[in-house]
Amino acid sequence: MLYFDLVNPYITYMIIVLLFTFSVYAIFTKKQYIIKHKKKIMNIVMWLLIWTQVARYIGVFFSENVEWSFWIFNFRIVSFSLATHLPFYICRLSVLVLLYYAITKDKRVESFLFYWGATGIAGVLYPNGPIVNIFNLTETFFIDHFFLALTPFFLLVYQNYRPSKKDLFIITGLMFAILMLFIPMNNILDILLPLGSNVDYFYVNDQSIVGDLFPGLHSVVFVLIHTLGAFGFFSAYYYMFRDKEYEV
Repeated sequence: MLYFDLVNPYITYMIIVLLFTFSVYAIFTKKQYIIKHKKKIMNIVMWLLIWTQVARYIGVFFSENVEWSFWIFNFRIVSFSLATHLPFYICRLSVLVLLYYAITKDKRVESFLFYWGATGIAGVLYPNGPIVNIFNLTETFFIDHFFLALTPFFLLVYQNYRPSKKDLFIITGLMFAILMLFIPMNNILDILLPLGSNVDYFYVNDQSIVGDLFPGLHSVVFVLIHTLGAFGFFSAYYYMFRDKEYEV
């Protein structure tokens, strides 16, 4: 994976935020251009998402070992760990669904992408925790979160999607169930994998900003807070766009 060695990470962050802002503006105001090039745009998104997945997970296809590194000309291209690199995170799971949608156009996953996938905006505005973390991020992180954050607006304007209150509750419940499931799952994997693996899928132990504000919370309490926060975010999207009609 390429790191932003030649560009100051803060400048990269600012560029991504500005590009995201312009893209949202373009989705609502440059409709004729986007309609004309819609197929090409979706193909570009599809191939970029395929590339980010290959860049992130290619190691698993070459080895059955728990820890593994892939080297070319003395450069480590990728290292894979079952303790951290499986796609059991809010946005990584969303990206896989978005890639599936880009390939199939399956309308059954649109509500998932509109609500859950929209949490990718956090990765654009608040990249992976404290701002200093951007020094550790690669282009795969920015590409994935950029497309996730834009997807709800694209669905509304160009895919004739309309938010459903029923789906709001279903997606929130799904998030709660998955996060609760991974509390014991992380503990089981921690036992099965080598000592020091520190399995923390869906960050139920690290707890991101919630853990910074309220250190020492039990994972169950974190899941409840996270789910309530997500429900508030999903509800905001629902009430902002439920009655909107967009002519294309």
